[in-house]
Amino acid sequence: MDETFNWFTKADLSKYEDKYVSIVDKEVVSADENPEVVYANAKRKYPDKEVVLWKVPHGETFIF
Repeated sequence: MDETFNWFTKADLSKYEDKYVSIVDKEVVSADENPEVVYANAKRKYPDKEVVLWKVPHGETFIF
């Protein structure tokens, strides 16, 4: 998970602002405003892999 977090903080995800993204192996698999849809899409495509779900912040806002 630390690798994915590091990738997420450096990746250009500006086209996904204010959306949830599912990430598998440092790849955005799905993006939507509904986190359940995003997670389900990723699990359907990669059923045996860990799916990480993140909300891409607007602009440079990053809240922990």
